[in-house]
Amino acid sequence: MNSYERKSSPVIQKEWFFVKDGRANSFLFARDFPFEIDSRFKSKVSGEGWNVGQIIRVHPVDEGAAWDIITREFGKRSLRLTDHERINDKEVESNKLTVQNIQNIKEEVASGKSKLLKFSSAYFIQGEPNRLLESKRELLHQLRKIGVRAENKRFTDAKIRNRIIEGRLEGLYLDPNSVSNLLPINHGYLFHESGTFYGTCEISKAPIFLDRSRFPSSHQLVLGMTGFGKSFFVKATMMREKITRSVNLKIIDPLGEYGSVANSIGMTSMDLLNQEMNIFERVEFLGIKENVDRTLALLLTLFDLDNEDSGIVDSGLTTMYELNENLEFFKSFVKSHSSETYNKISPIFDGSLKKFCTGRNPNLTGDLRINLKNVPKKLLPFYMLLSLDLLMRSEEGFPVNLVIDEAHYLLQDNVVTSVERYIRHARHSNMSMIFISQSANDFLKKGPSITIMENCSIHILFRHQIVTEEMIKFYSLDEGLSNFLKVGAGFNGEFSTALFFSPGFMTILKFQSNKEEIERIDGIPKG
Repeated sequence: MNSYERKSSPVIQKEWFFVKDGRANSFLFARDFPFEIDSRFKSKVSGEGWNVGQIIRVHPVDEGAAWDIITREFGKRSLRLTDHERINDKEVESNKLTVQNIQNIKEEVASGKSKLLKFSSAYFIQGEPNRLLESKRELLHQLRKIGVRAENKRFTDAKIRNRIIEGRLEGLYLDPNSVSNLLPINHGYLFHESGTFYGTCEISKAPIFLDRSRFPSSHQLVLGMTGFGKSFFVKATMMREKITRSVNLKIIDPLGEYGSVANSIGMTSMDLLNQEMNIFERVEFLGIKENVDRTLALLLTLFDLDNEDSGIVDSGLTTMYELNENLEFFKSFVKSHSSETYNKISPIFDGSLKKFCTGRNPNLTGDLRINLKNVPKKLLPFYMLLSLDLLMRSEEGFPVNLVIDEAHYLLQDNVVTSVERYIRHARHSNMSMIFISQSANDFLKKGPSITIMENCSIHILFRHQIVTEEMIKFYSLDEGLSNFLKVGAGFNGEFSTALFFSPGFMTILKFQSNKEEIERIDGIPKG
């Protein structure tokens, strides 16, 4: 026994912990941290309970050792950037950022303005001996969730053990909650407390937990060429959000690709081809002008109306809505102003499209997939806009994620203005729209579609064969990120990578799925 142990009660040595005063004590030594940790997570893990605490130790590194560290790291990282053939390597952007940071540190240390500090941390756990290791495993699990790598030290090393017991670890000890105020920590980490796991940050290697409800706009764009992972990514993340956030999930499925995931979740599938409804019925949360525009947009996707026709229909709809008249009034109005215009739209009153003004609009609540697989391609813009219109009318008691696949069909001139209007109203309906399309360039052609992009807080870009100047400007892409989109982003057989943008945060996202999730999404039987 050493002198400390003789003065106090005996210390009973075990392999992974020691017992003092009848209470077991053990430590986890932190080896790696993400760049930034949400303070609520930090407090939850490191000390709200009486039996868990954190030791943080900071002390200066002497000048010679500091210069050796800086020189070694700068040289090592710089060498990785000299091979221009590797410009598309997934680590290039990380190395560029690191070299820049090291250069800044080098200048600061050389001028005497800064010193290097050695930072270390440990978590200590106390409890009953028979439950200590269980508590330790739980702490390890919580630390891994927030990207902290820790190692479990054996206490057979008497020197380390006695220094810990006697409190003889030299240095400055800090309250964990004050560290982020003292140390300059880079923003390279996204962790929302109620977030869904989206993948890992390729720059910091930390996990990304995203809660879209925290953003001013909760809408999302997922863009990229066919076959490079965007649809699977959406299916998997929507399943995860269904579990973590208890959202209602709705899917507009033009190609019939979401049948397996819909069956796995237990969604209702609906075919609109034989559904009766009334597209002329007002949407309560829209004003008269907006109702006129939305109804006119639906008619324009069905009929070849010129400017004169559109003006007559617009006037008839406006008068009908203002006077709260019925559909017979509208028909008489159009016929009295132009029999030619009436003949163009008459199929919706008396012909094959009569079902769109004779029934009642369904209230599409709950988890729902609208299957448009059997819709003729030329009618997809109409049916997709109609699906969006019906879903926006439905009243939900829960947050809603609305997935719109093949969203480029909604970017046509006659349609896109209505979509832009709905995306602005969706927030008031507690609805998040997730648009999936083949290229960001599809959205960068028109003012309303650019507005849609600007109203989406979350952008995820997979492979793009063509990266235009408009894309480079909109996303502030450098040469490395542009090349990454052209040849690096997408699915490589094991995992997917994509550019990830959210307010105040950009990174290369690595997305991976496990066997069980793949089976649920693809409909492959287990076993």
